[in-house]
Amino acid sequence: MNFSHVSLICTNITSLFSYMKKSNLYWLVAFFTFILPGCSNKNVDLDKIINERVNASQISLIPDNAGSTPSYFCTWSAQNFAVDTITLNYMIGLGDHTMASDKLTEDAVFGNRGWEKQFPGSIKKDLFLMFDVGWDIAGESFTDKKNKWIIGTLDVATDKFPSCTGTPEEKLAKLNLLTKNAGWKGAGIWIAAQTSMDSKGIKPSDEEVEKYYRERFIWSRKAGIQYWKVDYGSRGGDLKYRQMLTRLSHEEAPGLLVEHGRGGGPFNDDECPWDAKPQKTGRYSIWDNGNALKSAHNLLEFSDVLRTYDVSAQLSIPTTLDRVAQILNTFNSMPLGRGIINCEDEPYIAAALGCAVGIMRHPAFINAPGHDYDPLKVKNQMDAVIRAVRWQRFSPAFSVGSNITELDTVINKDYWTFKPGQTWAKWMEGKTILQAAPSRVARGMHLPDVKCDGISPYVVCSRFPNGNYAVSSLIRTDSIKGFIYPLADVVLNCSEIASVGIFGRFKSLTIVFESPTKINKVIAQDLAGEKAIDITDLIHINQNSVKLSGELLKIVGLSAASKNDVSAPGLVLAFK
Repeated sequence: MNFSHVSLICTNITSLFSYMKKSNLYWLVAFFTFILPGCSNKNVDLDKIINERVNASQISLIPDNAGSTPSYFCTWSAQNFAVDTITLNYMIGLGDHTMASDKLTEDAVFGNRGWEKQFPGSIKKDLFLMFDVGWDIAGESFTDKKNKWIIGTLDVATDKFPSCTGTPEEKLAKLNLLTKNAGWKGAGIWIAAQTSMDSKGIKPSDEEVEKYYRERFIWSRKAGIQYWKVDYGSRGGDLKYRQMLTRLSHEEAPGLLVEHGRGGGPFNDDECPWDAKPQKTGRYSIWDNGNALKSAHNLLEFSDVLRTYDVSAQLSIPTTLDRVAQILNTFNSMPLGRGIINCEDEPYIAAALGCAVGIMRHPAFINAPGHDYDPLKVKNQMDAVIRAVRWQRFSPAFSVGSNITELDTVINKDYWTFKPGQTWAKWMEGKTILQAAPSRVARGMHLPDVKCDGISPYVVCSRFPNGNYAVSSLIRTDSIKGFIYPLADVVLNCSEIASVGIFGRFKSLTIVFESPTKINKVIAQDLAGEKAIDITDLIHINQNSVKLSGELLKIVGLSAASKNDVSAPGLVLAFK
């Protein structure tokens, strides 16, 4: 019995009962033996149909070439959460960065059980491997902070990376070669926003600072380094300093990308010891009387990449989404931006809104009693990373100011009450935090239509410069109910036929085209898999639209799921 037969029988069940009343016991037995089980196992049959087609498939929609988006996997979280409980406790206890710095070694990254070896191999070639705090800091800085904690050298710490010897540029070249030989796009390097002279208490002149970095850009160019992640430091808030770095990179190392970010707290417009006094609205546009958003906009007027910066694990989606949405919105009226947004470790926001990702999660995160620091079990959501990064092969991240962004006037509000051990933001323990963001965001297209019983998901979408589309449905967070995945009927209005990336869970998804369009075939593929299948007979096709059930999207979008992975679905559609 196939899927269409089951649907027909189930919709005519009343007629069948009427017929059986006039029939003998034989037909009654036949109904309960053969027909009713088929109706109750409708989804089982759909699962079977999809699995059979996947197993028989000889085609794939996913390009084999690496994507051009400058996304990366960053070692920082692994340095803190994938080592031992002592290091984890120090991180959760809001210790300094010396202990985590000491953990960044050649063996930790490239050894037999190294972090890079445990990362999904299918997307390494798409990503930079970002060496975070510690790659250029001598070992034992935790026990000898006075003499060893010198940041900003850009000189590989040979005591921790013994294969990287020679001159500074030779060391960098060897670090980059180690990384490329392991299958990655190349090495990215974390940059303290200060010189080593600053670290030693010496105040260099502007001319000395420029000379210092010009030399280091030359090192990077000769070593093949293509990404600098400029983070905190004594000069981190100096806009002219950051402009100078970007200018020097273009002069001395064309093609090297410089990432900037507004250093700040992990919550929008809420408490942080080193940030502005909050109004506690949970909104990025109001934070520091609008200065946080203004700072981000100013950075993106010259930056290659802007990182949306630190968030909490529990409220990452509303915090990150509001930052991305509000930054994009500022370029509607002032389209001067040339760079792209890196939305850190939110792969399905990145996939649907044309951002780069800075992956922090890692499958080697340890379990530590009393520390619920990974509430969504992102260590078991590596498939989501694969799906988002492989989608970027179809549709690379694109610059702000490229098109108009529409924001919903309806604002979703999410809450979390923090318990001890749940966050490194120790000052938030015992407090309920609000973070809010637009319910819908659309980039380069109209807002999607969303209907849902009760609480609505965040739904975000884009039309990419190459004509493709993407849409994501994202979870909600409640301090009492926990993490909620509302299922909504979503209508995506597209101007023409193109590939569509679909991420998250839906009740249904309808794709409507502006004019009548002849669709002969619809092909779908789990972005984590290698096989595409024909789903034409499993969807509803009208003159100018196609409608897919949420169950079909889930089954196809998880058809290549890794064992024990709990990621939400992610797939690509192609129309023939």
